[in-house]
Amino acid sequence: MAQGLAEKGIETHVITNGNCVEKEYFIDDSPPEIPSNLIIHFVDPDIPWHIPYSELYISRLLDKTLEVINEYHIDLIDTHYLIPYGIVGYLASKIKGIPYIVRHGGSDIKKFVKDGVFRHLLRNVIQDATAIITDEKNRGLFENINSNVLVLPRYIPDERFFKPYFISREIPTFAYIGKINYYWKYKSLDKIVSIFSGIKEEHKLLFVGQGKGFKDFSRFVESSGLKSYEFRKFVHPASMPNLLNNIDYLLYFVQDNPIRDYSNIVGEALCSGVALITDKAMDIGEHKRYIEIVSSDQIITLTLDDIETAQKEIHGLIKDRKGTSQYNSKAKYDFNSYINANLEKFNEI
Repeated sequence: MAQGLAEKGIETHVITNGNCVEKEYFIDDSPPEIPSNLIIHFVDPDIPWHIPYSELYISRLLDKTLEVINEYHIDLIDTHYLIPYGIVGYLASKIKGIPYIVRHGGSDIKKFVKDGVFRHLLRNVIQDATAIITDEKNRGLFENINSNVLVLPRYIPDERFFKPYFISREIPTFAYIGKINYYWKYKSLDKIVSIFSGIKEEHKLLFVGQGKGFKDFSRFVESSGLKSYEFRKFVHPASMPNLLNNIDYLLYFVQDNPIRDYSNIVGEALCSGVALITDKAMDIGEHKRYIEIVSSDQIITLTLDDIETAQKEIHGLIKDRKGTSQYNSKAKYDFNSYINANLEKFNEI
């Protein structure tokens, strides 16, 4: 989105703590060239040792935000995720008098808002925001706190990059792409391993992920008898189109996950012509609102609790494969319209 705004001629500053997150989640991948009016600011990675010790992400982000506001003419603060960024936007707005927007993720809603964690702080963050940008499903959570709730698409892939691109592959490639936390079974990763441990046909299985549960999961994989698998680290978001163009099937399961949210990677995969292998609990409706699924074959639903049947379905996919193929899903709501819709709201503010 930041690049899309910059391409519209809007001077855009991104303030991030991505340079000093935990090593388990750090993306060590080269970023692409960006427009000259898109400026990335990283927080100070070095802070004095202090007691009681903490990472001080809010303090570091706030200090960098105030520095940017002092140096540049900033008209609006747009925060993504309530914690820590919404809190930083709230504090910077109080100090500098600049309006701020709040956006959220699914974990924000489940872990904090619905469970009442930090409820006094977050109520102030939400009620003082100039606008809340959310989706139809969650708008009711905010409307009794803030009267200016705007419903916009959570995320629209840029069709200039996320599009089918034919790359010939002799054997099919299946991939899980995402975090591997302590609770990796919530992502049904144990079931993925159980299913593919019974697949003897030639295939490639990728796990593109990092996280605090990686060592535990990798030990589980190594003892599972998988025929073929490969671990890869996170890629830079700009490298995601190329990664998706090199896989046939995205593995994305939600039935064991207590936090079910709109998935960016699912939208990106569908736009890239990749087939989605999921489960019956997956709500594909929100993606279909913005993406026209041309072929029903692009969505494959497994019954995860019946490993033997799931193995037979994967076996059938491999056996019946007639070479590399990609689906030509069509965007109903393009990236340019997404950027313009956000700009319209910014201008109103």
